[in-house]
Amino acid sequence: MDYLSKAEQARIRLLGKKRERMEQGRFIAEGMKVCKELLGSSITIQYAVISDDANEQALQLAKEIEEAGIEVCKAGTSAFERMSDAQTPQDIFCIAELPDIEHGLPECFLALEDINDPGNIGTIFRTADWFGIHSIILGGTCADPFGPKALRSAMGSTFRMNIQSTDNLPSILQSWKKKYVEGEILGMIVHGKHSLQDLQELPRNWGIILGSESHGLSKQTSEYVTLPIRIDGAGSAESLNVGIATGISLYHCFTLLKKQ
Repeated sequence: MDYLSKAEQARIRLLGKKRERMEQGRFIAEGMKVCKELLGSSITIQYAVISDDANEQALQLAKEIEEAGIEVCKAGTSAFERMSDAQTPQDIFCIAELPDIEHGLPECFLALEDINDPGNIGTIFRTADWFGIHSIILGGTCADPFGPKALRSAMGSTFRMNIQSTDNLPSILQSWKKKYVEGEILGMIVHGKHSLQDLQELPRNWGIILGSESHGLSKQTSEYVTLPIRIDGAGSAESLNVGIATGISLYHCFTLLKKQ
């Protein structure tokens, strides 16, 4: 097991930036849980790195990675910490290739617009995965789902998602509506016309869109919302955290689909 070169260490330290991830065509997946999920996915792992004082769990995972035919390198403790984005590194990370971007029009989808907090993106991916939604459309200024913080928050769910990023979400929604004429596009809006509880059934094809907590959905995107939905509450908070709102919305939709 060879030590990682200083030149490669320098390239890895740059992967905390989206621009570098795009230029290098790869990302860093940190920690036991994320690396295990990555190993079980279809994403190509270039190699793994362990700290030279790695614990038994990390060493065991490194062995599994090697048995899968993937190279494992070592790094000194301080060098490993400098490459890691986590405050408390977990002794192992993988360098993997960015997957190809999906360009299809899924039968059902979750769309996000201008969700720029990576922790929220990761939480939403994990929530969508729990409820069986695996087609995600990211519009506007959404945080990169392959950033270190987003990946840690998603805890591996990102690797099961079909992700489409776009600078023109309204155009995709327009194409989707043309293809699925009877489909419904739900928009989660604070002052939406319909309460989530009023929604009693879903068509075969449907999508749900959430925007930022501070600005909501853009005017252009809102034009393609066929069902503006609000989540009723009894308190005085201005809005719900977008991750919480996603969980409530998907749970309601999941419950409806089970009944149909």
